[in-house]
Amino acid sequence: MKITIPRELLLVEIERRCFDRECNTRTRIGLTKEEARAYCGFECERCGRKWKDVLTERDVPEWWEELSITDLHAIREDADAVQDEPGEVVKRMSEDFRRLQREGETGEE
Repeated sequence: MKITIPRELLLVEIERRCFDRECNTRTRIGLTKEEARAYCGFECERCGRKWKDVLTERDVPEWWEELSITDLHAIREDADAVQDEPGEVVKRMSEDFRRLQREGETGEE
């Protein structure tokens, strides 16, 4: 047997501070190109709160033009839209679960 671990080139490491004034913990985040395109926030290492955030040209000056050309803003917006609405499979499973609950309450099989 052979174990293969896919490797991706690390694009950049960015540093963010928690926006909570009481926490203000520094968080370091390593991103690949794909992760940089989809980056829309971070989770504080100390308090665990999630914060919305975007990359700026200052964060990735060497790669900014390439990320902009590949439309990183459109990818991020698509990712946000997907997270807001459940997929078709989740909807179907939820409907089946509710149907089974109703049948269980009424004693039907």
